[in-house]
Amino acid sequence: MKRTTKGLMLLMLTVLACMAGCSRKSPPDESATPVTLKLGHVGHDHHLALFVAFDNAEEYAQKSGINLKVVEDRKLYELIENGQKIADVEVIKVGGGSKMPAALAQGIIDVGFGGVAPVLASNDSGAPVKIISPLHSKGDMFVVKPDSPIKSWGDFVEAAQSADKPIRIGYKSPVAVAKVIFEEALTHEGISFSGNPADADVKVRLINTKGGGKLNVCLGGDLIDGYVGNNPFPAIAAEKKIGRIVCDLEDLPPGTFSNHPCCCIAANSDAIEQKAEAIIALLVLFQQANETINSDLDKAVAAATRWIGTSETVERMSIPTSGYSLEQNQQWQSAMNAWIDAMNRLGIFQGTFKEMPPEKVCQLSYDMSLLNQAKEKLALSQE
Repeated sequence: MKRTTKGLMLLMLTVLACMAGCSRKSPPDESATPVTLKLGHVGHDHHLALFVAFDNAEEYAQKSGINLKVVEDRKLYELIENGQKIADVEVIKVGGGSKMPAALAQGIIDVGFGGVAPVLASNDSGAPVKIISPLHSKGDMFVVKPDSPIKSWGDFVEAAQSADKPIRIGYKSPVAVAKVIFEEALTHEGISFSGNPADADVKVRLINTKGGGKLNVCLGGDLIDGYVGNNPFPAIAAEKKIGRIVCDLEDLPPGTFSNHPCCCIAANSDAIEQKAEAIIALLVLFQQANETINSDLDKAVAAATRWIGTSETVERMSIPTSGYSLEQNQQWQSAMNAWIDAMNRLGIFQGTFKEMPPEKVCQLSYDMSLLNQAKEKLALSQE
C-alpha cells in the first residue's frame, strides 16, 4: 500500500513538472508581436492625410504617443506606440478606381485610400472590403481644351445637344467618382451618352483613359475633347496649358453631389479583425494630419509635392478645391446616401446592393468601429 501511494505521488509530481515546463515554452501573446500592415494609396492629393501624417508623425507623437520610424522613405516604416513597435507598415502605390478595392480583396494591401464609388461597387460584388473612415470630399473637375468655346456647363449642354458627332469626354476608370457624377448630370439634362463606339447616335462618347495620369496625355494628344477627373490632374492641365477647368463637378445639376464624399479609407475584413491595433494607431495619425491640412496649407503643400512630385503652384490650386475630414457626421452620411441612390439609378449595383435602401447598404458596407476607437484614443491623449 505504501509503495502504491509513493508511486502515485511520483507520477503526480512528474505531471506537474511537465506542465510547468510546457507553460514556459508556450509562445508569447500574439497581440505583443508586431504585425505587417500594407497600406495602399493612389498617389494624388485627395489622399493628403497619409502624406502629411507620415511626414509629421514625430511631431504628432508628442501628443498621441504614436510615431512612425522611417526605414525606407515613402515605402517602409515602423509604427511605434508609447515606445513599443506594433507594426511594420509597407506603403504601396496602387491604381485608382476599381484597382484599389481589388487590391484589398486580393490581400495585396490591408488598408487602402480610394474612391467611395469603387469601394461600394466592390462590396456590392461580394468582396470582403469595408469603408472604415470618411477621408475627403469634392475636388472633381470638368476640363476641356484651352481653345474650346465651352466656358460653362450651360455652354456644354448647348454644344452637346446641337453636335452632329459625339463630344469625346474622358474618364479614368469605369466606377470613378467623377464619371458617376457626370453621368448623373447627363441623365438629368437628357443628353444621350455611351462608351460603346458602335453607338453612333449618342451626343457624348465616354472614353476610358485607363488611369488618372493619362487624362492630360489623351487631352493633349487630341484623343478626347475634354475629361472629368479629380485634382491635381485638372490643376496640372491648367499649369501646363493643356486644358482649362470649366467647372467643379459638385456644382452640376441636379445638385445631387454638392460637397460629395470622394475618397474614403477602406480595409479588408481580415485586417479589420487581425490588425486592429495598428489600424487604430494609424487612424489617430490621420486625424492629427487632417488638423494640419485644415490649418496649415504650407505644410500640406510641402507633403503633397514631396510624395506626388507635383509643383507647389499645382498644389496651391488643387488642395483648396477639396475638403478633408474623418468625421462621420450627418452631412457625410446624407451625401453617401445620395451616392448609393445614384449608383442604383445608373445600374452600377448588380449584386448585393441592387435596389437596396441606402440605410441597409450602409450597414453592410461600413465598419466604423476602429475609427471610433481611434477618436477615443486621440481625445484621451489630449486631456
